[in-house]
Amino acid sequence: MNKTEATLTSDSIESRSRRAVLYVNSKSRRGQEWFENARTSLRDKGVELEHAQVFEKVDDLSAAVGRAVAEKVPLVIVGGGDGTISSVVHHFVGSDSVLGVLPLGTGNAFARDLGITADVESACRTIVEGRVEAVDLGFAGDDYFINVATIGLTTSIAKALTVDLKRKFGRFVYAIALAKAIRKVKPIKVRIETENGVQEFETLQLVIGNGRYHAGPFPLSPDASITDGKLTFYALATTNKIAFIKLALRLPTGHQVDLPEVRSQETTGGTLTSMPPMRVTVDGELNESTPMKFAIAPRALRVIVPQDFNN
Repeated sequence: MNKTEATLTSDSIESRSRRAVLYVNSKSRRGQEWFENARTSLRDKGVELEHAQVFEKVDDLSAAVGRAVAEKVPLVIVGGGDGTISSVVHHFVGSDSVLGVLPLGTGNAFARDLGITADVESACRTIVEGRVEAVDLGFAGDDYFINVATIGLTTSIAKALTVDLKRKFGRFVYAIALAKAIRKVKPIKVRIETENGVQEFETLQLVIGNGRYHAGPFPLSPDASITDGKLTFYALATTNKIAFIKLALRLPTGHQVDLPEVRSQETTGGTLTSMPPMRVTVDGELNESTPMKFAIAPRALRVIVPQDFNN
């Protein structure tokens, strides 16, 4: 996969054709419910939808997005959660197409980074009235990601997050999954090498994040941004579960990185190794394994954001 930094600049959606396609993941928590409303709202606002379709399989949705981008459709609107959006962003890198985001998932951390409200009418309004901004992507293993790559506790949580549980409990599903995962998680020996040096320690969880937010509303750090050309890494450098509770209490402000038990840094990339080798959760999906290379792809994705976006 080509990681070449995008050199595209911001422009206004008003300066582009309103030709568009709309593809929605019906497995996302609000996908089926929002599809018809989104299609109607976009058409009412003057967006010419050449094609609109609901997909049950993310692979099929991604393939359709790839075809639209290859055909140089100016605006490709994708509805789903962070995992759905993550599965399609590689199609847009270096292309003539712009991504429009309908946040239909549970956490919607990427949409939160962009200032897009998880409401169908508001999201459609952003697509029509917003502007185009180039934002950062992460790169993990052999693919791009929009939000986070993690090992440890978060991976156990991801395994517990079924589609049925997400639909039944919504955002509360994370607390349920956390309660299950924290009883089972085991210490991991990790080695992380970046341009800042090498760190080795035992941990229950390690997070490599792109953008500001992760796990829904929680900042990766007080200053993290989706346009700063850097990834944010943090990990609890202890196996003490009480320390993890202290970390969790600071997550709403991003000041978990200030705890003495937490290792953190901003980085442009490096290599993550663990003992034993671990599955890596990338944007909510178990896609990679350690050892894993990771990097930042600055300003690699053009996406529509609100006019007042300031990250």
